[in-house]
Amino acid sequence: MTDREKLAARIRALRAKTVENGCTEAEALSAAEKLAQLLEDHNMTMDEADLRASPFAKHDHMGTGTVGLKLWKVANAVTDLTNTRTWAGGRDAPNRITFLGLSHEVEVAAYMLAICERAMQTEAQKVMRTVRHQPQIKQAAKLVPFVDGMADRLASRIRAMIPPVKTGSGLIVLRNALIDQEMIRQGIEIETGRSRRPLDTAAYHAGQKAADAVALNKGLHGTASQPIAIGAKQ
Repeated sequence: MTDREKLAARIRALRAKTVENGCTEAEALSAAEKLAQLLEDHNMTMDEADLRASPFAKHDHMGTGTVGLKLWKVANAVTDLTNTRTWAGGRDAPNRITFLGLSHEVEVAAYMLAICERAMQTEAQKVMRTVRHQPQIKQAAKLVPFVDGMADRLASRIRAMIPPVKTGSGLIVLRNALIDQEMIRQGIEIETGRSRRPLDTAAYHAGQKAADAVALNKGLHGTASQPIAIGAKQ
């Protein structure tokens, strides 16, 4: 535990010393005075003290088929929105997407990715029904660019939901730093990959159009136990 983390823990403990928690009025007043002095002396806010106590979580999402292979595009946008980290499973597990971050934000990220995958799978099945009598290579020639287009468009729409950075965004910087530290602690390194251009532009644009009909706003809260504080990364 770093000195800053120890300080944050002490501040949270002082805040808990209230009359409602069994302290006398004198004890509560003394704790409040010490709390205010610590915050001022060390340039810390209660938001930072609480953030340093937030638990981390890691979530694995297993996609399927062609859609699963393209989900990383959506996941990258979701992680930009939720201030989490994400990576794919590589050659060993190309359909696996992993999120890491503060637990409530990882929960929202996982829920949003699930919404997008369900929509992509539904639309991909529609495409497959139109080409099911064609050779497999021709089926892939239609399906892959369609899914690419849908994934790219969903990613674009998700990034458009990121609000502008507000003045005093130090907590976002701190959050990112804490997540980076957690990844180092777990020995996680992320490698970036490249995306290929689609061959069938008509199918690609059809995928983009299908993505425009997906309802994304409901994913902002999902099943998370607390609302997510969305902010752009630094």
